[in-house]
Amino acid sequence: MHPRRRLVGVVMVAAALLLSAGQARPALPRVLMVTYSAGYQHDVVRRPTAGDLSTAERVVADLGRRSGSFEVSHVSTRDDLERLTATSVRAHGAILFFTTGELPMGATVRQAIFQTVQDGGGFVGVHSATDTWYAIAEYRELLGGSFDGHPWHQRARLIVEDRTHPATRHLGDALEINDEIYQFRDWSRPSVHVLLRLDPRSVDVGRGKRPDGDYALAWTKAYGRGRVIYTALGHEPGVWADARFQAHLLGAIRWALGRS
Repeated sequence: MHPRRRLVGVVMVAAALLLSAGQARPALPRVLMVTYSAGYQHDVVRRPTAGDLSTAERVVADLGRRSGSFEVSHVSTRDDLERLTATSVRAHGAILFFTTGELPMGATVRQAIFQTVQDGGGFVGVHSATDTWYAIAEYRELLGGSFDGHPWHQRARLIVEDRTHPATRHLGDALEINDEIYQFRDWSRPSVHVLLRLDPRSVDVGRGKRPDGDYALAWTKAYGRGRVIYTALGHEPGVWADARFQAHLLGAIRWALGRS
């Protein structure tokens, strides 16, 4: 090859490498995962040591990393909560709660959560997220229901009502799972879009409070321009190890982020 042509080729390759190096990958959306327990603390959100993640935190972080869909910010202690600001909340595309009780969070930060969702962000409630902030009416409105007991803790059959939603389309018509099964108050079917419900024939339905036997266990709803999704599953550590639940949760988070 002529030396001049060789030089031109080297220059072109170098320029291409510089150009590609300058084109950084777009940042992944962040999920703010809050697992602080002001009331009962579930085993799956209890950190074994101060430096380790809990089972739930580890699974969600792994789902984000393996799918390349999101990164996670963890809030599990009171100090973590106190470090939150309205600005740091708004830096996240979705907020995930696996929480209990009246979270000790200032009004400004709390309102930033609601506003982030209203402005087009996402909210993912997992299991005891409905056992949280009973005194905050706006939270009950956002989530679509409040915990009202767990009449069943057993293997139960769940009916898939929406077979096209990203959180449930992999589940077929139904699934059986061993978990704690919730019932809810301040909940009505017309106000949400049900994804999963309990098959009342699979339990002693008389132990529940609803005369109609209609126990939704996962649903979506709108909140302003935002996307809210809730799943009642996730009490048992074995559920978090179940590939079906992990796909359910990944689909829920991606949907909340607007990436499905």
